[in-house]
Amino acid sequence: AAQVNPWMISQLGLGPIARSMHTVSARECQEHFEESVSAQDLRRNFLFFSVKFGILHGVVTTPFVIATSALNPSVGFVGNATLNIFTMLSTFLVAPAVIGCLGLKPSILLGMCFYCVYAGLFAVAAWVCPVQQQLLQLALFTVASCSGGVAAGVLWTAQGGYFGRTVDLLVRKEGAERSELTSSLAGSFAFYFLGFEVTAKLLWSGLQRVGAEGWAIAAGFTLVGLLATLLMTQASNLSSADQGSSWRSKVTVATGLWSDPAVFLLSGLNLTFGFSAAFMNGYVNSKFTAVQIGPWAVPLFAAATALVAALLSKVLGAVAIRAGKGFVLSLGSLGFFCIASSFFMLDQSQGWNGWLLALYLMQGLGRAVYESTSKGVFADFFPGRAVGAFANCMLQSSSAFAMCFFLSDVLQGPELARIVMVLSVLTPLGYLSAVRLRALEQQRLAAKASGVQGGDAERAL
Repeated sequence: AAQVNPWMISQLGLGPIARSMHTVSARECQEHFEESVSAQDLRRNFLFFSVKFGILHGVVTTPFVIATSALNPSVGFVGNATLNIFTMLSTFLVAPAVIGCLGLKPSILLGMCFYCVYAGLFAVAAWVCPVQQQLLQLALFTVASCSGGVAAGVLWTAQGGYFGRTVDLLVRKEGAERSELTSSLAGSFAFYFLGFEVTAKLLWSGLQRVGAEGWAIAAGFTLVGLLATLLMTQASNLSSADQGSSWRSKVTVATGLWSDPAVFLLSGLNLTFGFSAAFMNGYVNSKFTAVQIGPWAVPLFAAATALVAALLSKVLGAVAIRAGKGFVLSLGSLGFFCIASSFFMLDQSQGWNGWLLALYLMQGLGRAVYESTSKGVFADFFPGRAVGAFANCMLQSSSAFAMCFFLSDVLQGPELARIVMVLSVLTPLGYLSAVRLRALEQQRLAAKASGVQGGDAERAL
């Protein structure tokens, strides 16, 4: 068969046609794979994906938790706030366009690579003496945080799309209820990725306890993250509904849902988690835990948070199927409310010491709900629009993170705690309002459909 010269294609102006044919061919291959793959293989692939994602997440995000205690405190605050600002920008502008151009799996791999850059630069920043070279440490960690923010926006948005596509395919192949699948798969994913986070934080705390330097631990963690990224290349490449659309539609995929009030009504737990996590990482870690117990206790107690979240994520997934997601969201809100209200007792006493662990355990309860049930709720409310829905999830939580870190320099602990308390009370109310709104919309659509059918019947007579 005659072969076409690529130079001739470019000279004849056929490049766009050739690229379009290649894109169509690749999409057809994806569609053929998704039609032929079995439900059992899809579940195995999602397990493989969850494990590799969890390993990467555990080893490269531990620096975020300990930044304010391992680096110069002001450097840690600036870096963590920068990371969340870039997460918002990445979620809003970069992630949808990248996923639309590259697809889900390549976007996930790209995000994992940027996360490894974050961990590697943190290791270099921790190696720099914070007293003599604070400006250099600030510059290194700021660049690292920019990379980490881009990574978080792309990676978590793509993960949401991958999760949503897996649910779509399993609904088609198994005929199961969508809400049950989102609860079970979200709980399974949260269990594995939180479990590896526990392992990473315990390992960091143990190595630091026996005298290992922080920069050396971070360097080793970076290598593990690179290995997880390499193994992730073996995961299946699932299609995205936004792939191949126009650039404008890619960028506006997140804002396209803003006309739906449900996006904002469901934002309660995302905002509460963002404020509470930033409050714990930026305020409690540096002002209480590191001072009363020691810097080694910060990653240890953070591991307790992740451990509780990992253990409860599967349990809460089963509870959500039986009692409903609204009940589980209320439990998570209660956990965050208890943390904030406990602060007022904590602020009156400097002798909590080991009892500080109770705050981290309650944070674990709230995080279990955030990582599993809350994301399942977004998948239920926006079927077929997973990329936009999970982009809004990241946008909401990261904006709360950034606001809390910046407000930490302006407001005192009691004011930040009150914000968490108010948001935790509003969370279940927002969910109930979103459920009622969806029910009314479905009733209107059903009434409209029956009216059209009745009109057709009359015309037929």
